[in-house]
Amino acid sequence: MNAPCLPALSIACWLSVTAATSVAGAMAPDAGTPITVFTAKQVVTMDPGWPSGTAVAVRDGKVLSVGRSMEDLAPWLDAARRDGTTVTVDDSFRGHVLVPGFVEAHGHPLIGAVALAMPSLSYYPQQNPYGPAIPGVKDIAAVEQAIRSHLASHPADGQATVFWGYDVAAMGRHLDREFLDRVAGDRPVWVWDASEHFVYGSTAAMKERGITRKDLEINGVMAGPDGEPNGQFLGATAASWLLGPEMERMLTPAQIPAIMKYLVDLGWRNGITTTSDMALGMLFGIDRELANSRAFFHGPHAPLRCVTVVAADIALRDKGAEAVGFVKGLAAQADDKLMFAGVKFFADDSFLSFGMQVTDPGYTDGRAGMWMTKPDEMAARYRPWWDAGLQLHTHTNGNAGVRAVIDALAALQESKPRFDHRFTIQHYGISTPEDAARLARLGGFASVNPYYVYQRAEINVPFLGTDRAETAARLRTLVSSGVLTALHTDTPVAPPHPLEAMWIAVNRLGVRSGKVLAPDECVTPYQAMRMVTVDAAATLGVEDKVGSIRAGKFADFTVLAANPLEVEPTAIRDIAVWGVVIGGTKYPASDIKPLAKAVPEAKPAPAAKPAAAETSAAAAPAGDRPRSLAERYGNPAARLDIDAAVRHADGCRLEFWRALAVRNADSDTRLQEEDGPR
Repeated sequence: MNAPCLPALSIACWLSVTAATSVAGAMAPDAGTPITVFTAKQVVTMDPGWPSGTAVAVRDGKVLSVGRSMEDLAPWLDAARRDGTTVTVDDSFRGHVLVPGFVEAHGHPLIGAVALAMPSLSYYPQQNPYGPAIPGVKDIAAVEQAIRSHLASHPADGQATVFWGYDVAAMGRHLDREFLDRVAGDRPVWVWDASEHFVYGSTAAMKERGITRKDLEINGVMAGPDGEPNGQFLGATAASWLLGPEMERMLTPAQIPAIMKYLVDLGWRNGITTTSDMALGMLFGIDRELANSRAFFHGPHAPLRCVTVVAADIALRDKGAEAVGFVKGLAAQADDKLMFAGVKFFADDSFLSFGMQVTDPGYTDGRAGMWMTKPDEMAARYRPWWDAGLQLHTHTNGNAGVRAVIDALAALQESKPRFDHRFTIQHYGISTPEDAARLARLGGFASVNPYYVYQRAEINVPFLGTDRAETAARLRTLVSSGVLTALHTDTPVAPPHPLEAMWIAVNRLGVRSGKVLAPDECVTPYQAMRMVTVDAAATLGVEDKVGSIRAGKFADFTVLAANPLEVEPTAIRDIAVWGVVIGGTKYPASDIKPLAKAVPEAKPAPAAKPAAAETSAAAAPAGDRPRSLAERYGNPAARLDIDAAVRHADGCRLEFWRALAVRNADSDTRLQEEDGPR
């Protein structure tokens, strides 16, 4: 800017400023915090009273003011001139659109990252933050080829290879040792399926693990015609027992930052500025995961913010009678990077593997779903947390599960009415209009996975019927009923891609046929945008900090090539993401790169085979707390012990993580803090 303009600080002078130009008066001793003004082709605020602009003033990491033009910012810029504050006008976004930073309302920065760290056998393509997407594996022949190709390009190193993502429902069959032996030869190979329900192993892998006929006593270890284990480990009991040692090998302290960074970078590339951890403690326990999150999100590898929700069962296990007070006290420890939002429960089982509970007429093949928490126990389990004023989140997928959760919420409101409680149903897979109406009357929220219709509806039709399958992830019904509704992806269930989630919500196209599925459940682009910004933030209790662009909130923006509210609805997911601005700092997607490979560590000794006593079906002594997974989960008597089994729900995919949490709580292995403040 020319010097003659400075004294008058006219609007014309401000409009003449070029990119990243610093403007300062005679610097007074008490000069204020520097201001940055970001100009853009368009600023979409998601503030209904001030919906758009072309300039945003930022001070100390927060929005100072939004201007329809620079003229609207004149009061702040004039004040800056008077007190000698430095003002920088950055017009590098003049060809871009700024929208509120996208919020991932249901994420898993550690658990989801672990699955994505494995070579993929996913039916659907998997996004890669560092290069082209990993292609989907569409049939059994492609599964075979994918395994062969990976093994050929990764020489044997003495460790078993674990693949993730095999889709049993899409492929229509289980794998077994015969299949894997033919594909992998003498290489030890495990395949973990997409639902996290099942594991399949080659003969070499089972030999390395020391698995024999005796292990058939463990629930879910299957036998072949010869009476020997056939390489199928079906259900979370067998899967967690089997994969526990592999997880311990994979998740050394040196490896965790790169594993978590992969998923964080994927969210960053797709415009996410705030993610969430929707079940802290499920893998390593509360204290270790909390230390890990503090180190990681305050370290140099994670520009994103994170809102953490504690797994209620694990909090009770780790903290006992102090659990409620401990979780409530976390709010005082929140800061700009790591925040806390109550506790998480589980109602019925998973959507992908048909473990969810559905009402009459049920499944077409007569199968039954599974409960993680029985309906008549829900309200009692909620009550201590509800009475303490905490926010409650509940995983549920089938309409019987949704109904049971709403019944429990009604009982809570009857016993102790609360306002603004933000009770949120997570996933909300199969539901009815009556469910939405009741949830609205009770003041509840819904956080919905839209991929249940896009990726799963056409697979699910033969099992659920056309109407129930296609009306999965009801959105218009929720919004019309007055339920505040968010979208999420629950990675690794789906990629953390908010623009694609919006695209699904608006268009509801089936991935196989391309036809519109339940078109009357489509929502408008504006409604969908709210679901990944301000309403997503509200389900996490942080809408006063993020979710819209207005004065006082964090200066978190997603930088796009076009306005999602103005492009053709079918083009929403194709909008290019330049990157993000978090706290006023620019993070272009072009800066994303993986961590350097960690220094190889000494290989741990092979896991010892469980002793025969650990797989015995004998009842545990009264008052004993058996330490092995086999005793906790393979012993039918132990499964009746609610404390030991952590409310075991056999075959539940999320119970896998509970089982690993128990294993790791009893292990000498300790998750150590990485770089960053303690």
